[in-house]
Amino acid sequence: MKKVLFATTALVATAGVASAEVAISGGAEMGIVGGDLFYPGNDAAQFLTSVDVRFTMTGETDGGLQFGATVDADDIADMGLNGYDPVDNVNGQFADYTVFISGDFGTFTIGDTDGAYDRVLTENFGNPGSIGDEETGHNGYNGGNNFDGFYDGQIARYDYSFDAFSVAVSVEISDFNDEYVFQLGGAYEFDFSGGSAEVGLAYAYDSWTEDTLIGMTGGVMLDSGFEGGIMLEQFNDEFFNGLFDYTYVGLSAGYSFDAISVGVNYGVYDADNFGEAAGFGLAAAYDLGGGAAIHFGYGTNTEGANDGDSGYSFGLAMSF
Repeated sequence: MKKVLFATTALVATAGVASAEVAISGGAEMGIVGGDLFYPGNDAAQFLTSVDVRFTMTGETDGGLQFGATVDADDIADMGLNGYDPVDNVNGQFADYTVFISGDFGTFTIGDTDGAYDRVLTENFGNPGSIGDEETGHNGYNGGNNFDGFYDGQIARYDYSFDAFSVAVSVEISDFNDEYVFQLGGAYEFDFSGGSAEVGLAYAYDSWTEDTLIGMTGGVMLDSGFEGGIMLEQFNDEFFNGLFDYTYVGLSAGYSFDAISVGVNYGVYDADNFGEAAGFGLAAAYDLGGGAAIHFGYGTNTEGANDGDSGYSFGLAMSF
């Protein structure tokens, strides 16, 4: 469950059909990035700008079923190709849009969405985000999505919640054979005096390699503004007879007070045959109000490939 960098406000327009809406939301970023975290050997500073526009379409049937779709503006042209982009598909990627239907039975989603593993796990507690994502780009970061996009990037996921429990199951299939990635996960959230806590457990399996992932996260969110947690993961490499087996431990924490939010994270991969890879990340934000916030991000590799490389970003994020 990746934490959202900033909330979006929707501009709602009635679509001319009863119980149907089309909402437009977006974001923009401007600032400076530097360091050699993402470009080893080149630490030159450069300007960064980005703009994103997203359309969210929702409706409801006479029987009370909710349905909808989301699409980014730059992927609208791809929709005419039924999801297949002959350029992007070189890298196994599809257009960034999803379609869903929801009711008392739960929610069924297909598209460029999280697998069940990533859906139920919270890998980074208290992260306010940055415009360059340096705090999540180091050797020790685990996004919980290692098996997502393994085939064509189109994931079918089912979600259901009851009381404090939530479960998710997902499948991603290959376009060229009968291979698939299967994921299953569950989470439990509960309140206590002064805050709340959550735990999640997930499993992922790839039928082609027979590799598996088992992950767990747990965290607390206090009313005082502090939150923190841990992520544990075990990768079992069956395809190469254990050559790439690893365990992972990640720690993250954040604190928000008034308009200021600060988050840190540290993680270590311990591979049986390749040693350790680790890194540290820091992000901070100051909320200006009205959908604008100043963000700072920093990440550094403390062990493993490109040890010592680091990067930073500073700038303004805007939501509309």
